[in-house]
Amino acid sequence: MKSTTLKNMLILGIMLLVVAGCNSSAKKSKGTTTDGKEASVEVEEFDVVKMKDQIVEAIQKMPKISDVADMLNQAGASYIIDLTVPVEDAEKMLTSYQKSLGLGMFSFDFEYAHVYNRGDKVAQIGELLKQLIRDLGLETELTSSEGYVERIKTNTENKDSVDYLVTSAINFANQQLAASDRPDVYALSVIGGNVEALYILTQVALFANDNTEFLNILSNQNERVSTVFSLLELMSCDETIKPYYESLAPLADIFKQNDRIEAEQLNQMVPVIEKTRSMMLMK
Repeated sequence: MKSTTLKNMLILGIMLLVVAGCNSSAKKSKGTTTDGKEASVEVEEFDVVKMKDQIVEAIQKMPKISDVADMLNQAGASYIIDLTVPVEDAEKMLTSYQKSLGLGMFSFDFEYAHVYNRGDKVAQIGELLKQLIRDLGLETELTSSEGYVERIKTNTENKDSVDYLVTSAINFANQQLAASDRPDVYALSVIGGNVEALYILTQVALFANDNTEFLNILSNQNERVSTVFSLLELMSCDETIKPYYESLAPLADIFKQNDRIEAEQLNQMVPVIEKTRSMMLMK
């Protein structure tokens, strides 16, 4: 009997140690011991709200996703619409997880179109972002963002106005999300946006006739990649998010093991990013 009791305590201890790895909230779980007796214990359940400070701090220290679009433009890359997320893919985003990731991915595509003066795409994606904001229940936090979108639509031919409005809209959205009680949406949108940025950057580098400059840009993305991976790691106790964390792990390893990204490392990371992005888009 003593042996059985010790065995049960050991199993329970291991379970609690595993669960304690996540920030969480208490929840009662019932089960049966090996001798057939019913038992219950307070275990922990993932609670992203408790991680808000860590999430906000990590995001505010990371490079802006707009930097990637700017660097692509400055390096002479063309705007390639086929690399962006098709607008119709938004209809497939059904859960809050998918919509949050989509909010980030379309936000990068919004910035990408803006940098290349594609006012038509800026207006189109802006409308889509408005819908995702509504779907996620963020109207209160991001009402002014919708106002920016309307003003962008009426100023698509005025580059200076669009520059100001796009920058203002993105800064406002970031400030509001950081202050909101939705750190999950904030984190997932940042993760989605950066995966989209890395996808477009690596695709451009892969197919460029001379990709020297693009490899230089990639070599300076270690902080971006490590922060995205850290956010995924913080949230990996959520079973829905865990697959993204596992999928992107090889990319984090590539940057840890290499100070400089060359063709060999590019060829290693492209399928990793493609797979993770496809998972996020349910393809």
